[in-house]
Order: sequence, then structure tokens, then C-alpha cells
Amino acid sequence: MIGCCAGAGDISALERTAGLDFIELPVAKALMGSPDEFEQLADLIERSTLAARAVNVFLPATLKVVGPDASTDQLSAYAAAALDRVQRLGVAVLVFGSGASRTVPAGFPRQRALDQFEEAVRVVDEHASSRGVTVAVEPLHSEETNLLNSVGEAAGFLRERRLDGVRLVADLWHMQCEGEDLGVMDGLGDLIVHAHVAAAERLAPGHAEDRIEAFLRHLRQGKYRGACSIECKWSDLASELPGAVTRVREAAVAAGWQTT
Repeated sequence: MIGCCAGAGDISALERTAGLDFIELPVAKALMGSPDEFEQLADLIERSTLAARAVNVFLPATLKVVGPDASTDQLSAYAAAALDRVQRLGVAVLVFGSGASRTVPAGFPRQRALDQFEEAVRVVDEHASSRGVTVAVEPLHSEETNLLNSVGEAAGFLRERRLDGVRLVADLWHMQCEGEDLGVMDGLGDLIVHAHVAAAERLAPGHAEDRIEAFLRHLRQGKYRGACSIECKWSDLASELPGAVTRVREAAVAAGWQTT
């Protein structure tokens, strides 16, 4: 399955794009408006030909999960409300990136921050698992956060902390920013539950060089059989998306994926 990270206003353009299976919506920006705004979104999704398989941009930047301002109570209340809406849309995977929320402040003990992030993931997973949603931690490159910047590091964190129900996102662009070897995914088929792709400079696939075949091949070697979202910067989403979907589908076939 191939999807696209986009906003509610992009749904009509996505629906017109052949070969696209789902939309990946941003929680903080699209789902957490007023009750009336959410009902309008839910109605759009219910009438859409696209599934809302995954969501990202989970937390607003002001809701800190590490550092002196972290509040488990605030996080739990937000997560409960957000995941009620996520469940209503039929979402399967909650991508937990939220780099600003998990950035360790200067001078704050790193070990304490890791403990806080573990607690945050457990709180969110408790709300998510009870609603049939899988939490997937997303490693982000070091210009977005200073906590868990690689797939390998994040996998070690989940295993060491015994966060057994929590999974990982593999994002090609973040891996390339950090210079991470794609081969790290070969042994992580039990942990990776979602994937993101983009071309160089985070441009749309088909508009710059990319390593999408290699990325998808390593995912397959790791026995990953999940979905893949295009997450990139668009100059004109409506005109660029068809070519991007075609490029990802061609790469998936070349990598030995089943795309139907």
C-alpha cells in the first residue's frame, strides 16, 4: 500500500491520483480542531475513496515530553482525546515523531530525558493499544531533535526498555540525513511497522535522485510487509503527486514488493 502525508485540504487531489491507497494526516494540525471541525473531517474520510491508515505530527510543539516542563498528566489527557479521534477515523498506526516535544534542553540530564521519553511512550501506547492503534516511534534527524536520531538507536531503545507493543517508523530521508546504513533494517522486520520515502532534499519522488529501490529492498529483506507513505516538500502537490506515486510503485516492483 502506498500513501501520502498530507492535510485535509489535499484529500480531493489525492483522490484523483491513480495508484494511491491512503492518506497520512497530521494529528495536531488536522484532527485536534473544534468538535465541528473534526466532524467535518470525519465525514470527508468516511466518504473518501482513501483510507486514513496512519497519522503523524502527533504532539503540538508546546506539549513537552522531556525536560523540566514535561507533564505526564497533560500528555495523558491530550493522548486520550487525540486517540479517540484517531480511532474514529479507522487509523491503524500512530507515528510518534514530534521532534520539538522530545528535544532535550541544554543542561538537562540525557538519561533522565530518556526515562521521560520511555514514560511518555508508555502513556501514549496505553491509550493507543486500548483503541486498536499501534504506536510507532519515528527516529528524526539531528536538526529536528537530539533524542533518537537513527533507526538502530531507536530499535535499541525499544528493546532495552521492553516497550514490547511499540514499533518503529523507517524514514528514508531522516536516515540519509544521518548517514545511516540502510542495511540496519535487514534485521528489524519485527519492529518496523511503517515507512516514509522522499527524494534528495526531501523533494517529491521523481523530481530528484533518490535511493527508494534500495530502501524498499532492505525493508523487504527484513521481512517488512507494511505500507509506505510519501512524505516530502511539494511545489505543487496536485501536479507532482501522480509522478511521485508512479515512481514509488516502480521502485517497489523493482525491490520485489507486491503493490496491489
